[in-house]
Amino acid sequence: MPQPPLMVLEGNGRATLGVVRSLGRLGIPLYVGSDDRLPKSGLSRYATRRFGYPPKEAGIDAMHAAIIDRVRAWRPAVLMPVGGSEGWATVFAHYDEYTALTRVVASPSHEQYDRLDEDKVHLLDLAARHGVSCPRTFRPRTIEEALDLRGALPYPVIVKPPRGTGGVGVRKVEDARALAAALVQSVEVPIIQEFIAGEDVELTLLCTHGESLAGSVYRSLRTFPIPFGPSTACVTVRDDALMELGIRFLRKLSYHGVAHMDFRRDPHDGQAKLLDFNPGLTGTNDVSLASGVNFALMLYRIALGQPVEPQFTYAVGLEYRWLLYGEVLHLLTSPHKGQVLPLMLRGGQIRTNVQLTDPLPHVTEGITLIRRHFSRWWGRRTRTRRAARQAADLT
Repeated sequence: MPQPPLMVLEGNGRATLGVVRSLGRLGIPLYVGSDDRLPKSGLSRYATRRFGYPPKEAGIDAMHAAIIDRVRAWRPAVLMPVGGSEGWATVFAHYDEYTALTRVVASPSHEQYDRLDEDKVHLLDLAARHGVSCPRTFRPRTIEEALDLRGALPYPVIVKPPRGTGGVGVRKVEDARALAAALVQSVEVPIIQEFIAGEDVELTLLCTHGESLAGSVYRSLRTFPIPFGPSTACVTVRDDALMELGIRFLRKLSYHGVAHMDFRRDPHDGQAKLLDFNPGLTGTNDVSLASGVNFALMLYRIALGQPVEPQFTYAVGLEYRWLLYGEVLHLLTSPHKGQVLPLMLRGGQIRTNVQLTDPLPHVTEGITLIRRHFSRWWGRRTRTRRAARQAADLT
């Protein structure tokens, strides 16, 4: 019996390829949309159809026009934005129009999604209200107030934008002088947090109106960019206390959909302290998938009204590596290559994102990386030459 088709958005997102591969193997027709001319997931052997839409710079209405056109033409049974917030922002902005044509996978409300995804101050307030520990945090109202804190901070500290995701704009500063320099470069008044030199632990849960149906916990081993970028290697762990903490927190939020939370375990008191919250499937979804928890499949079945069994058991000790191109880039940029390389070469229960039976996504991702780095190099070269010509004209 044929499976109802699924349309996924953000086909060049890191999590989308794993979703397409896992659901495509089950015989689910996959329609993949992307704002990239070389969408790695859209070029997977498991993608039934692919289409393009304008980038976010063109605006939500332009993205919506292209996406809704394909929804009307292809009639997917379920629509699933994956990865970043652009797909969800488009769907939320025209939610009634989409739901009149298809089923949209479970998610928090538009307001809750936006505030949990980007508003760090709101997240800190929620955590404090519901008994979730966070790093010691300072929230100055102006740059001048932040500068006045220089002598009272527990260095090193982390300076982060009040809104944003993916570690963008996050900096570690070692002393008062470095803090002043960081503040001068800040566009907004930042949040300042104590730096915790502990291990990073990540928790993903799927809820329906506050009740958790599935979860997995894993520890981050390496990242790119170093040190505040997404994980390039993770290992699954069992942490019942953290799982229970997350379940309680999401129940109090009446959360609906998938939630991903980043914690760091403080070596001084042993507590896992919340650093970040990402609604929806994130780039590390592959490690949950490899260990036996298929959140995307559960979202798909819930949207269709099919029964879903709770899933809190998974393979523990499984290490997942994003070899292409996360681990490669981590190694190339690491100042400690002699320590990192043996870790990458060790064996064990290891899975990777490389699939020789589905190589085209990795080829296209490599082309995209080369194109992006060439564009940056050419831009720097052009600016340097222009500055040299201007200097010569002045003389």
